[in-house]
Amino acid sequence: MSHRLASVAALAVSLLALVRCAPPDSAAEPDLSPGTSTQALSPGGGLRFMTYNIKHGELSSLEAIASVINGQAPDLVALQEVDVLTNRSGNVDQATRLGQLTGLYSAFVPSLLSYDSGQYGLTLLSRYPILTSQRIALRSAAEQRILALFEVQLDAQHVIPVGVTHFGTTSASERLNQADDIKAALTGKPWALLAGDLNASPSESGITSLLQQFTDAWTRGGSGSGYTIDALFPTKRIDYVMLGSAWSSPLTASVVSASSQSDHRPVVATLILPWSQTLLGDRVPGTAVQADTKAVEVGVRFRSNVPGTIEALRFYRGTANSSGYVAHLWSSTGTLLAQVSVRDGRIPGWQEGTLSTPVAIAAGQTYVVSYYTSNGQFARDVNGLTNAIVSGNLTAPGSASVGGNGVYVYATGGGFPTSSYKDANYWVDVRFKPTP
Repeated sequence: MSHRLASVAALAVSLLALVRCAPPDSAAEPDLSPGTSTQALSPGGGLRFMTYNIKHGELSSLEAIASVINGQAPDLVALQEVDVLTNRSGNVDQATRLGQLTGLYSAFVPSLLSYDSGQYGLTLLSRYPILTSQRIALRSAAEQRILALFEVQLDAQHVIPVGVTHFGTTSASERLNQADDIKAALTGKPWALLAGDLNASPSESGITSLLQQFTDAWTRGGSGSGYTIDALFPTKRIDYVMLGSAWSSPLTASVVSASSQSDHRPVVATLILPWSQTLLGDRVPGTAVQADTKAVEVGVRFRSNVPGTIEALRFYRGTANSSGYVAHLWSSTGTLLAQVSVRDGRIPGWQEGTLSTPVAIAAGQTYVVSYYTSNGQFARDVNGLTNAIVSGNLTAPGSASVGGNGVYVYATGGGFPTSSYKDANYWVDVRFKPTP
């Protein structure tokens, strides 16, 4: 293996053109002052990773491709068959343009350094900054195939490797060589993510070789065939999202019903970030401002199936609430475990207060997270907690199973909420870190 690692390393070429691409009329940068939540979490507080072979937009348009992407709200998008400044695609930089249309960072790595007066290759779109990229040539029998390897900064403590690839079409032995080259390049990177069009069924040797080092997101969290090609009437599964060994938390995977924009359908996997779990992520309430102006404390009962610590308390604020909130964490019997003042971030949106001292919680025990609003007008969705909400290790139990969920108390200054009404979800949440 060492001689292959050396040869792969020798073929790695650092790319310098990493720029943020955003729409011309994109919103102003968020306030980064302390107390403001800036992380763009996907539903459930996880990371949504999409792979999509776009066939250089030939079957539709970049706008149609972007619409498919935006409809899934992904955090990372691995794109194959991307043209940059080629004649056949009207001399458009498709990577940059898709970054603009989606509002995501973009980075392009060419498989073919010179093609049709431009370049042709792979792109990563990312909600998070892309720090570096490499072009790693794979052993190829015909058209040159590569691994585009990126470093993406999810937060100040977590930078992960993300690989995008597109295997050859010549033979299974070619694809097996390419799989082995990728395994060599990603050895020692347990947090690696890998995605692309692998031109191989799950039983082919190249795929089984990759599964010695990675797990298949579809096998772990998908339902059904996972077929992606031909997009109109899919009969094969050749597009994959694969995860390094550190990605052990629960996940879900789905094939997007996009039948005409390309000859492939996209695959999307939602991964739980083990170090930063929430119940509700960046989902938004149906009713962001309830027409109730009395002083009230509203909350949600929750538990974890593993021990860990509560790192922050959070809630969704509409436009009508008064500012100056205090969020609370309680035991199931009303013992106050923590409280934190929450500064306003982007409104409407999620507000978050980090606890100066994280609070340890036990597996299987019920807790309450709540906040006080002096003029009511809180977020509320009736029947939102009739059924349990499960996200990673966290659960907000279904209302009937815990004698009512969510909970409230009308009182000036707030207090421990115990009353429940129509299984309402009051959109209060925690940020949880499981014990390693």
